Amino acid sequence: MEFVDVFNQLENVAQIVRRCPTNTLRRAYVRALREWCSETLWLRENLTGQTEANVQAYALGDDPYMEIVNIVAMQGVLTTGVPAPQYWPIGPSDSEGWDPNVPASTPGTYQYLPQAQFALFPIPNQVYGLTITIALQPKEGAQQIPAPPLVKWSNDIEAGALAYLLSIPGQPWSNPQEAARNNAVFRAAIANGKADVQRGFNVGSQRARPRPFVQSRGFGWSLRW
Repeated sequence: MEFVDVFNQLENVAQIVRRCPTNTLRRAYVRALREWCSETLWLRENLTGQTEANVQAYALGDDPYMEIVNIVAMQGVLTTGVPAPQYWPIGPSDSEGWDPNVPASTPGTYQYLPQAQFALFPIPNQVYGLTITIALQPKEGAQQIPAPPLVKWSNDIEAGALAYLLSIPGQPWSNPQEAARNNAVFRAAIANGKADVQRGFNVGSQRARPRPFVQSRGFGWSLRW
């Protein structure tokens, strides 16, 4: 996934909220991008890895710039002991309904466990391959941000930053009316981003290339992007 420096995205916002400290501009821009990503689940990455026999919970790892919002899809694959790979979907479910007496078997459901973990049911009885689609957002203090959303949504992210900055009371740039106008633009962009996801990214989407899990001992996986 391509990243850009957030400071290079602030010029248009800075022209409107003059005398606003640069770090405040950065935090407002990242805040808007985080909110857009977390509400739309638009920014995604495909990860591949594998289960361990009799291990139910797994960690998805960490990254210096990005954090995982949720899991949006999962697929299992069996490649050992079969003439051809066997694929099946693994759907989301509530772990409160999982029967602890069910023996280990082929997992058919998962539950996302904040933050950046998941559990499988039934507990895997052997090694199975997994492909997991995760939704991402930049970390709060990030100075490098993902480029794909900015291709289509940069003006809307700027509106989200302005909606926050212009609503701060008692500042030279405070403007509640303009804050409300920019917030309407930003909320519409969130709705449009959700619609983009619901259409299956058939218009103007960008797909990130898969990155592998690195299996670790003990609790599940660790991930290095």
